Amino acid sequence: MDGPSPSGAVTMRQKMLDVIAAGTTPVPAYVARLSLRVAAMEWRPGFVAVHFRIPDDLCVEPDVAFGGLVSCLHDQAAGFAMFSLLEDDMVFATTRLDVTYLTATRPGDVCAEARLDTIDERSADVRVSLTQAGTVTSESLVTEAIRKARR
Repeated sequence: MDGPSPSGAVTMRQKMLDVIAAGTTPVPAYVARLSLRVAAMEWRPGFVAVHFRIPDDLCVEPDVAFGGLVSCLHDQAAGFAMFSLLEDDMVFATTRLDVTYLTATRPGDVCAEARLDTIDERSADVRVSLTQAGTVTSESLVTEAIRKARR
């Protein structure tokens, strides 16, 4: 991840978004375990659109995705939005994840769009919407605590 990036990525996290979007990074164990693999991604500072595929075996009822997985998709997209913004010497952690379920999310392709709402030196609010087949199935407000990394 050294050198200039075609997307204009500057920070290590922005460069990581590029390799995730390209599908050229190893998949972390938690991503595989929680079915959070990225199918495609676009990003710019303060915004990401992340495409995921929900597998059939993560349904709690026939053709209805587990709500916990849906909330994980919101959290993952909000985290990617933070990757697009923060300098390399900053870290963040989710402190609030408030998901509103509007209709059932089904197995198959979904797109999570995450946009920065507000940010200051200690926290950020990110709004996420999950869309499937043109319908918004859930929305969330995700609050991220921000601080300097300890060295």
